[in-house]
Amino acid sequence: MTSTFERYAERLETQRLLAGTVSGPDAAQQALATAKALIIELDTAVAEVEGHGFEPTPLVAAPELAAAAGVGDCELWVKNETGNVSGSHKGRHLFGAALAQRLKQHTVQTAETAGVGDADADTARYVIASCGNAALAAAVLARAAGLQLEVFVPTWANTAVVERIRELGATVVHCERQPGVVGDPAHHGMIAAVESGAVPFSCQGTETPTAIDGARTLAWELVDALIRHDGSVPARLDRLFVQVGGGALATAAVTGLADAVQRGELSSLPRVHAVQPQGNHPLVRAWDTLALEAFTGERTPNTRDQSYFLDRIVRAQAVPEGEMDNHRRAGMATALGQLHADRLSALRQRMLRDPQRYMRVWESEPVSYASGILDDVTYDWVEIIEAMLASGGWPLVASENDLRSAHRLAQFHTGIEVCPTGASGLGGLLALVAAEEGATASAKVASGERVAVLFTGRMRPGDPDPLKVSG
Repeated sequence: MTSTFERYAERLETQRLLAGTVSGPDAAQQALATAKALIIELDTAVAEVEGHGFEPTPLVAAPELAAAAGVGDCELWVKNETGNVSGSHKGRHLFGAALAQRLKQHTVQTAETAGVGDADADTARYVIASCGNAALAAAVLARAAGLQLEVFVPTWANTAVVERIRELGATVVHCERQPGVVGDPAHHGMIAAVESGAVPFSCQGTETPTAIDGARTLAWELVDALIRHDGSVPARLDRLFVQVGGGALATAAVTGLADAVQRGELSSLPRVHAVQPQGNHPLVRAWDTLALEAFTGERTPNTRDQSYFLDRIVRAQAVPEGEMDNHRRAGMATALGQLHADRLSALRQRMLRDPQRYMRVWESEPVSYASGILDDVTYDWVEIIEAMLASGGWPLVASENDLRSAHRLAQFHTGIEVCPTGASGLGGLLALVAAEEGATASAKVASGERVAVLFTGRMRPGDPDPLKVSG
């Protein structure tokens, strides 16, 4: 089967690395052919390490799961990444990063052949911070690409995953959280290594932008599968629930879907719902701050005190007093509607000019059943918030009960051995259904909607079995 990266090679931004390596009237086609050849070479190396390369993953209809989740009159689809390279979607990100390294190496070698540049063997030290799946994917891709990899992990990282990372030849560094120091200690360790000369090989677009490029293939596969299902173009997708930790997955998904809209393959951007756990939701907090400002047209005197706006929202929406919750977010998103390009641009510039006003590091140590999305800060966040505002969507905070229920329902009704974090997007759907009581019709999942969730990773040794009755 054709590699998914070969299939979408023409869309990958990494192709720009080949600009200038060929000339003439057929330069673009020659560059594309070179990119495809390097993709095939790298994908073959991945298959030698993993047993298979990158092939399109299934998109499966899940009517039983829809009924169990309370949206039985909707069309629920699951994009199943559990059988992907290294057992999660993370390999897509790291293939994008490894391919960029391979393309860059090719351009240097081409330059040396022409009498410029230096094509010495790449002896750089590559680094990543992760609590599990991303580190494992990085180890697979680094082994395939012949890169020296150092992995920074928290002290509680899955021991089976850590052992496999070592088997693949990577060095593992456990990082302890220091009293009084906010932020992910593993990420701190990685940044210190980068500052000392290491090369980031990460799923975070802030450090490794090409990781976003690689994971857009997930969105393109999803759209193509819907087109095949309907037998027509453009495809229709009404709503997407996507879990958010560091934000690279959701950023890749929404920008990939936006690209499909521009290409005429998708009718419109689906209503986007970013999902984070109760114990750690910096992206939700950022959306709350920006959306409240957009709703009222004012800025709070104190960025950490939302009561100024909440009083206005209570009066405007006639909802009970209290802190921001999923119900009020739905009402505010409904009131805002789908923002037009000029207003979106103004809000985007506001986020970029003053990012710390909106995206702040979580002050306490994050805890959740979905441990894989416990990033202290959402690194790649602006495009996610922009997509929610553009689509009329809003973020959702999933309770621990939502996340446990999602894990159990996912496995029981689909038979997919998805892990707790991998099913957490479904937890957002459960949270939305729970918040629908008393909500306006536009804030509810409507009958006949086509809804997608992502099952992003498979069960690992040590993960809780959701089908066992706890004592």
